[in-house]
Amino acid sequence: MQDTLASMFEYNRWADERVLTACAQLTDEQYAREIGGSFPSIRATVAHHAGALWAWGRRFEAREVKALPSVTEVPDVATAMRLIAEGHEMVVREASRPAEELNQIFTFRRFNGQIVSLPRWAALRHVVNHGTYHRGQIANMMRQVGAAPPSTDVLLWAIEQHAASQV
Repeated sequence: MQDTLASMFEYNRWADERVLTACAQLTDEQYAREIGGSFPSIRATVAHHAGALWAWGRRFEAREVKALPSVTEVPDVATAMRLIAEGHEMVVREASRPAEELNQIFTFRRFNGQIVSLPRWAALRHVVNHGTYHRGQIANMMRQVGAAPPSTDVLLWAIEQHAASQV
C-alpha cells in the first residue's frame, strides 16, 4: 500500500464505520444526551460530521451546497451511515484523480457566501482531517456517557491492512 490520498480515504471510511458501528450500540438517551462541546451531543456531532462529508462530496461534483443537513434531518445512526457512505463514494472518486488534476485549483462557495479557491488536494486533505477531529470528539463524548469508543488510530488501520495483504 502507498501513502496516497486514496489510502487516506480508505482509512477515513474504516474509521467512520468503526465509530458509527459503536454509536449504533448506544442507547437513545446516550446518543442524544446534551453534554456540551462544539456540538451538544453525540447525535449532533455525528450529524455534523456526516453532513459535512456529504456536502464536500457534492461540492466536488460541482453541486452547490447551501447548508449542512440539520440534526433533525440526521435523526439516527442509520441516516448518518447513509450520508457518510454517499460522501465517501464521491470523495474517493475525487481523490483518485491523477496528480496533475489534484494540483489544479478547486473553487467552491462557503456557507457564508465566500468564494474560496485552493488546490484540490488541500480540500481533500481537509475532509480527512475534519473527520479525524470529529471522531475524536465523538470518542470523548462516548466516554462521558459511559461507553467505550473504538480505536480509530491510523496505525491500527495500517496494521490491519498489512496483515490482510499477507494472507
